[in-house]
Amino acid sequence: MRRKIVYKGRVQGVGFRWNAKDSVSGLHITGYVKNLSDGSVELLLEGELRNIIEAQAAVDRRMRGYWISRNHEDLGGEAHWDKFSIHS
Repeated sequence: MRRKIVYKGRVQGVGFRWNAKDSVSGLHITGYVKNLSDGSVELLLEGELRNIIEAQAAVDRRMRGYWISRNHEDLGGEAHWDKFSIHS
């Protein structure tokens, strides 16, 4: 399964990408986190549904107070990434 989540709020310049990567480490998740030009952050999670839910909840908790809204979209297809990384 693949899920794209876009976080909006004060999410750039606060260590969001680094904290997201640290939050999902050890959860059998691949994908990436990156800043978007509109000031939001995109998180792409790939893995089993239970791991994706756990990873999203971990990022949500850790970065609470920085994001004011988030939207997610479940995507079809196979995993594209072999690890989780920070993209610029």
